Amino acid sequence: MKHPLALLSRLAAPLALVVLLLAVVAPSPTAASANHVQVRFHAVGGSGVSGIADLRQLSGGGTRIHVVAFGLKPGASYLSLYYDNHTCELEPYSVDDVIGGIYTANRAGVGTTRGTADDDLDEINSVSVRKADFTLVACADVHP
Repeated sequence: MKHPLALLSRLAAPLALVVLLLAVVAPSPTAASANHVQVRFHAVGGSGVSGIADLRQLSGGGTRIHVVAFGLKPGASYLSLYYDNHTCELEPYSVDDVIGGIYTANRAGVGTTRGTADDDLDEINSVSVRKADFTLVACADVHP
C-alpha cells in the first residue's frame, strides 16, 4: 500500500489547478468583457459534470475556446461543441463546431480540450460537454 503522502504529492498539482480555476470564477457565474467570456458548465440530466468554458475573441476573427470539465468518468471519451442557441441543443453542425476533437477524462475525472472556432465570440451562445455518443452531460450559456 502506498503511503498517503505519496498519493497526496501526485495529486497536488491537479488539485492546485482546480482550486485556481474555481477561484478565478467564484465571484460570479459569468466573468465577461467584449473580448473575453468565462462561464460555468451546469450539469444536465443529473450527470454531476461541471467546469469552465473560457472564450476569447481573436483579433483576426474567430474565437479561442478552452474547456475544463470536472466529474467525468475516468477513461471515458468526450467532446465539446459550440452552438448558436443558448441550450446546447444539437443543430445541423460541421466538424468545425467540435472544439479540439475527442478528449479523455483523466483518473481524477477531469477532461480538457481547446480549439479555435470560425465564429466570433458574439455569435457563440453556448458550449457543451458531451459523451462520445453525443449524450449531453453539461452546458454553458455564454451570453445569458
